Amino acid sequence: MPSADTIPMDRRHARLTWRIRWRTALVYTWFGLYLFVLAVVLGPLLWLAGATWDPQRRLARRWTRAFYRHAMRGFCGARMVIENLPGQAIPEPCILVANHQSAIDILLLFQLSPDARCWAKDWPFQKPLLGWLMRLCGHLHVDDPNVLEQAAESIRQGVGLYVFPEGTRSRSGRLGRFHDGAFLLAVQTGVPIVPVAIRGSGRCMTPGYVAIIDVPISVRPLGILYADPAAPKAHLVLKRQTHGLIAAALEADASTAATDDHKSSIVST
Repeated sequence: MPSADTIPMDRRHARLTWRIRWRTALVYTWFGLYLFVLAVVLGPLLWLAGATWDPQRRLARRWTRAFYRHAMRGFCGARMVIENLPGQAIPEPCILVANHQSAIDILLLFQLSPDARCWAKDWPFQKPLLGWLMRLCGHLHVDDPNVLEQAAESIRQGVGLYVFPEGTRSRSGRLGRFHDGAFLLAVQTGVPIVPVAIRGSGRCMTPGYVAIIDVPISVRPLGILYADPAAPKAHLVLKRQTHGLIAAALEADASTAATDDHKSSIVST
């Protein structure tokens, strides 16, 4: 029998009860209101700050993280567990590398402490208000031919990166292949990679579905990895280490995910 994390996500949904519909409408309204306040009400101030005394756009990212930390805590409550690295803080700057199953993954990474830019694909930049907020925060467009140079300059100025190296959200729950960019950048700049395992986001908000399901979510940093620049193909070694750590963490959580799915189905029937 396959584990819960190998079953396609479209077969893992609870029945759409009125409670789920109401919660979904409430969450979208809440998150949309925060987006409106950040992009429209505070947007001119954040733009002015970025154009004058805050060229790194730290203020916009700080406020965005604060708003959506509050939103996610209100949305998930005790069902969201944010872990810390045992005995140490996440270094700054660093490159936080996470698995990617849902549109809320970036909001989950906001729960961690480092100031960082998101390395994002085209679609969020094209959305009304969201695209404006992405630019206000100085997030980077992964399809820009100069993105590696921009990211390296950001790191030199003390601002890290959030990266989803699979390049797209997983539709199956399985961890996909990683692209090389984040690991090449780590070798080039000397900053560490911090692997992060996100569990539950794909069952909470599955790609292609509007409904938001109330399930446990965890965000777990797994360590601090430095590349050996003297090693041949150091970025490939770093990529394998990172992929292995995240894959092992997700595998260890598979039985817990199966139990959570079973409990969710009982509650909603």
